[in-house]
Amino acid sequence: MRIEVHSDRGGYAPAIILFTLSLLLLSFPGRCGAEELFPGYSREVRTQAHRVLQAAGPGKEKALANEVRRLRKRMYSHGILSINVIPDHVFRRADREGWKDSLASTFRVIAEVSPLSVQMWAWVVKEDILHLRLSELLADFEGLSGALRGFGPALVGYAAWIISFASAAVCWFAVWISLALFLRARPSLELDISRVFRLPMREYLSPLAAVVLFLLPLGAGFGLAVVVCYWMLFSVAYMRRGELMLMSTAIILLAILLLGGSMLHLLHRVTGDAPKEGWLGVDGYLPQQWPAEARKGHVPVGGAAPYWLVDFSKARAAMQMGNSAEAERIWTGLVEAGRDLPEVYNNRGVARAIQGKKKEALSDFEAALAKRLEDGPALWNAYQVYLQVFNLEQARLLQPLAWDRIRRISPYRFRPSDMEAGEWLASPLPVSQLIRVIVQRRGDLVRLAGEGEYYRMFFRPLTPRVAILFLVLVWLSSVVWKIYSMRVWVHNTCRGCGTQTLVVGIREASDFCNMCHAQVGWGIRVGEERERRALGIRMHRNYVKAVSFLLPGSGGLWSGKELRTMVYVAFLSLSLAVLSLSLGAQEAGDIVSELQSIVARWAILVTAVLWLAGAVWGIRSFEKMQKSIGITGERG
Repeated sequence: MRIEVHSDRGGYAPAIILFTLSLLLLSFPGRCGAEELFPGYSREVRTQAHRVLQAAGPGKEKALANEVRRLRKRMYSHGILSINVIPDHVFRRADREGWKDSLASTFRVIAEVSPLSVQMWAWVVKEDILHLRLSELLADFEGLSGALRGFGPALVGYAAWIISFASAAVCWFAVWISLALFLRARPSLELDISRVFRLPMREYLSPLAAVVLFLLPLGAGFGLAVVVCYWMLFSVAYMRRGELMLMSTAIILLAILLLGGSMLHLLHRVTGDAPKEGWLGVDGYLPQQWPAEARKGHVPVGGAAPYWLVDFSKARAAMQMGNSAEAERIWTGLVEAGRDLPEVYNNRGVARAIQGKKKEALSDFEAALAKRLEDGPALWNAYQVYLQVFNLEQARLLQPLAWDRIRRISPYRFRPSDMEAGEWLASPLPVSQLIRVIVQRRGDLVRLAGEGEYYRMFFRPLTPRVAILFLVLVWLSSVVWKIYSMRVWVHNTCRGCGTQTLVVGIREASDFCNMCHAQVGWGIRVGEERERRALGIRMHRNYVKAVSFLLPGSGGLWSGKELRTMVYVAFLSLSLAVLSLSLGAQEAGDIVSELQSIVARWAILVTAVLWLAGAVWGIRSFEKMQKSIGITGERG
C-alpha cells in the first residue's frame, strides 16, 4: 500500500570527509651526522667508506668496484654485514650533481657493502621497471625481498605499511559507503523528520534538521568510525537488501581496522620511536639510542622486546665498533642464559676468531652447525678456520657446501672465490625471533588498542572493549530497525523520478512510484501536473548527478547495481589509500622522499582516472535506468 506525496522541493547535501595517514616508508628516513658520516665505526672502516663515496659517479663503476672490495674486506674483518648509510649519501651527492639517472648501476656495485638498504633496492627495482630491464629486474627484486626479510626495521616497516595501507583502504571504503547511503536516504529522511516532529515550514527546517543530524557527531568530536556508524544507522530504514550488504561489509571492515590500529601500536612498542636508529637496526646502522636497562626476564622501559634481543644487538654493535672482547662477553652471557641460538654461537665464534682464539672459535662454529646443519655463515667461518689451522682435509670436505650456502643468502652477494682469509661472516639479528615475540603478544591486541593515537583518531571516546561491543550493537540495531521499519509507514523516494511516497513493507517492492511502473515517462496530462512531474524529475536527476560526481560510483546505488558499486568502491579505496599514504612526501633530498613523490604522482593520476570513470559510470547507469522506465531526454 502506498500514499503518494508530491514534492517540488529538491536540493543538494554534499559532504566530503578528508583525512590523511602517514606513509610507512618514513620508517626509513635518511640520517647523516653533521660532523661524521659514519659515526661509531672503526677508523679504517670510516676511511675506506669515505673513499667509496668519493669514487661513486657516472661511468666510474670499475674504480668504485675496487674501493667497494677494499671496504668489504674491512667490514667482514669486524663482523659488519651492511652499512646502509652509504646509498643515502651517494643519492644526496647524485641529487646535487645531477646524475640521479645513473644511480642504478652505481647502486648495484654498492650493494656488496649495503645489501640491507631497502631504499637502495627499491630505487634499483623502480629503474628496472621504468627502463624495462627485465633481465635485471628479477635479481634486483630478489635483493629487495631479501632485505625486507633480513633487516629488522625493514620487516617491521613493511608490516606496518601493509597494515596502514589496509587500514586506509578500509577507512575510505567505510566513509564512502556511509556517505553514499546517507545521501541516498536524505530526501526520504527529511520528510520523515518533518512528519515525526511536526516541524513548521518543513521546506526549510527539514533540510536544516538533516544537516544538523549529519554534522552532530563531527561537532561532538567523535572518532571517524563512530561517525560512520552513526550515519549508516540513520540510513537503515531506507536501504535495499544490497545496500544492507554494503553496510554489513563496512562494519566488518571497521572491526578489522580496530585490530590493525592495535597491531601498529604493538609494533611501535616493540621497536621504539626510531627502529632504524635504535637497537633493531644494528645490522645496517650503528644504534644511536638504546632502551632503558632491564633486568633479565623483564621488558625494557619504553619497549616490548625481551632483554636478550637487545643484548644481541649490543653485542653486534660492539663487534662492528671493533670491541670484540666486549662482544664475546655479551655472547657468552646469552649462551649461559639459555639463548644458545646458532646466530649467537656463530657470532661469538667470529668475535673469538678476530681475537686470534681459533680453537674456541672453531668450537662455536661447530656448535652452531650442530643446531642448524647447513647454516651458511657458520659453514664459511668453520671452513676458514680449518684453512688457517691447516686442517686441509676438513676444509676440502666443507668447501663445496660452504660456498654453495653463502651464495644463496639473499640479499648478500657473497662471492667465495673473491673472499680472503680473515673475512668472517657474522649472523644478523634473528628477525624470526622478533616475529615470535610479536606473535606471542597477540593477546594484547585489544587491551593495548586504546593506547595509540591511531585508535583515538577513529574510535574515541570508546574504550577498546566497548568499541567491539559498539560495532556488534550497530549491526544488531540495524537489523532490528530494518525489520521494524518494514512494519511502519516511512517515506520512500522513487529511484526513477524522485517522487516521495509513504510506504510500508519491503523496499524493493516500492523502488518505483506508480507512474514509473506504468512507464509514463514525463507524464500524460498536460498542464500543471505534467510541469510538476517534469520539475521533480529534473531536480532528482540533478541531485543524483551531483552526488555521483562528489561520490563517484554512487549512481550505481540509485540504479540498483549494489554489487558492481561495491567492487568499484573497493578499487577506488585502494587507490585513495595509496594516495593518502604518499601525501606525506617531503623534499628531504633522500631516496625515500624521492620514491614517495613518485608514488604520490602516480597515485594522483590513477585516483583521478578512477574518480572520473566512477562518476561517468554512475551517471550513465542512472540514465539507463531512467530510460528503461520511459524517462528520456531533458524534458517532457
